[in-house]
Amino acid sequence: MTIHFICTGNIYRSRLAEAYCASKGVPGLGVLSSGIGTASNRGVPIAPYTARVLQERDLERFAAPAWQQTTAALVQAGDVLVFMEREHYRFCKDWIDPIRQTVEIWDIPDVGPVDAAQIMSKVDQAFEMIRQRTDTLLKALGSL
Repeated sequence: MTIHFICTGNIYRSRLAEAYCASKGVPGLGVLSSGIGTASNRGVPIAPYTARVLQERDLERFAAPAWQQTTAALVQAGDVLVFMEREHYRFCKDWIDPIRQTVEIWDIPDVGPVDAAQIMSKVDQAFEMIRQRTDTLLKALGSL
């Protein structure tokens, strides 16, 4: 089974979800992530606040080394597709096989335009949502 986490740039939410899920060490579970708009990354491999969360929680070794663009092939390779926002689902909906694939839309907010002093608080809140929803998903799949 493969879980595919999808967000905008694949430098923040989906990468955190991928790393956390992979850290659970579920036998036979593949985990990947991608972004529907990676062109906006301007060559940045990961957001600095994402790297900080991964380091603080000892998840760096579970994170993909670079972002990847969401493609039809990647979407079709997943058994469970987790979209961080509805717009990500809309981007991919024509590539989804509703008979074979399970879809979840989590509505995890992006960092957005906030004061620099508030970024880590917002990121920590988003990570906590990702952690809780990932644990719930793995339990539902019988993996935990």
